[in-house]
Formats: sequence, structure tokens, C-alpha cells
Amino acid sequence: MGALKNLAQGFAAMAMVIWGLSATSLLRAGDAWLGLLYLLILVIPLSWFLLLWRRGKDNHGNGTAVEKWGARLLSLQGVALACWALDVATTYYAIDVARIATEENPLGWPLGVVGALAYYGPTLFFTYALLHKQPQRMSLYTAGAVTVLTLYMGAMNLLAGIHNFGVFLSTASLAAELRLSLLGLVVSSDLVCGVVFARLFINLRLRNQEKLGKSGSSLLP
Repeated sequence: MGALKNLAQGFAAMAMVIWGLSATSLLRAGDAWLGLLYLLILVIPLSWFLLLWRRGKDNHGNGTAVEKWGARLLSLQGVALACWALDVATTYYAIDVARIATEENPLGWPLGVVGALAYYGPTLFFTYALLHKQPQRMSLYTAGAVTVLTLYMGAMNLLAGIHNFGVFLSTASLAAELRLSLLGLVVSSDLVCGVVFARLFINLRLRNQEKLGKSGSSLLP
């Protein structure tokens, strides 16, 4: 579960970066209302990610150097997967929704997605086996080299996704009659989630302080 959590954290972090950049692009060149909704929606996953990041930092601060670097490598694998997901989502929009693009991959659409998974799937399994079945420095170096290749593949997916997002910028718009309703719904959701995450964060800090107090008292003679 720890490996899956690290992978998910890397995926979530990169997905939020992509989402924020997409919102900025919409505000600058597309529908300003749609860009504003993108930014407001970002508040919810960003709060969730910060809470998980803080919890993971408190729970895994005493791991070995190999374990810490292994967790970072798996997070980077999640970053590459987020770039691939962007490519898939924007390709789907450009081909199946906007219907103004074609798939350049020789496998066609959607078989090109399977072709990418044929690389990412075995790579993730191999990296996990290296880091968790053989937790040594040499395994860490090998997993690092594999992760560099995976990031290169992810960068190619990211560039393709950015290119496809141009189709979204030129075609997407938010209907005028839906703007205020959607804005109110998103703002209300942000406020509710903000209160919930604030309470969770406060409870997390209180538990950490209690743990520190107990560990400090146990050291007393």
C-alpha cells in the first residue's frame, strides 16, 4: 500500500500542476468563466493533497535513505503517469468530442493507449520489484535509471497533451445560463471541503503533539 500511496501522490501532484496551468491558459486565451471554475475546483484536490503530504511526512520521517529515495522514485513514476493521462484525455477530446483531429500513432485510436500501457505497466512492476524486493543501493540506482526513461516518456506525453489542449482552448466554452449556477456550486463545495480539511489538519496536529508529549515523558527518568 505504501508504494501505491507514493505513486498516487506523484500522480496527484502533477495532475494539480497540469490543472493549474490549464486554468491559467483558459483565463488568458479561452473562456474566462471556464478558467475561473478550473481554479476554484483545484482548491479541493489541493487541500486533500496537502493533508496527505503532511500526514505522510509525519509518519515516514524515520525511514532509511534507500526507502526514502525509493518513495521519491515511485512518486516520479506517478508524475509520468499523470502526463500520460493528460495525453489520453486531450486526445479523446480532440478526436471523439471536437472531432477535428486524428491519431498519429500507427496503432490508431484508442489502441495507442494500450501501446503506452505496454511500457508503463511493466516499468512500474519492475521498479516496485527493485525497490521492495531487493532494497539495496544497486537496486535503487537501477530503479533511478528506469525512472529517468519513464520521465522521458512522460515528457513526450506532456508535449502531446499540451498540443492537444490547444484544441480545447479553441473550442470549449461555458454556456451563459450555466455560469452563475456552476460558480455557486463550486464555491459552496470549496467552502465545505475547506472546513472539513481544516478540522482534519487541526486534529492531525493535535495527535502529533500528543505523540511528541508521550515520547518526551517516556524519556524522563
